[in-house]
Amino acid sequence: MIYTSYFAMAHKINDKNKLLSIALWPPKNMRIQCMPCLAPTKEILLRYKEDHDEEAYTKTYREQVLGNLDVDKVGAYLQGRILLCYERPEAFCHRHIVAKWLNDNGYDCEEIRFK
Repeated sequence: MIYTSYFAMAHKINDKNKLLSIALWPPKNMRIQCMPCLAPTKEILLRYKEDHDEEAYTKTYREQVLGNLDVDKVGAYLQGRILLCYERPEAFCHRHIVAKWLNDNGYDCEEIRFK
């Protein structure tokens, strides 16, 4: 199983070795392993901050980022890991696109829900 969450909840996760940032710029105060190949490019992120076009962001991210990756290699590497970025679970973000991509390709991935 692969999990997702967000940086603000990382302190609630006991095994910090499972944490993996997929953000373009992880928090400076957090010592965490990063997987930059899953981060959006600066251009994708800046365009979205200007136009808030979720459909365009998703299409571009899937083509330019996920399209360059081998889902089986990525899925195998991520087993047991917790993918983190900045957005809360209800907010649009690339973490959810990654989770869908993994799920669509046979890798169980779900958001950790905290009370």
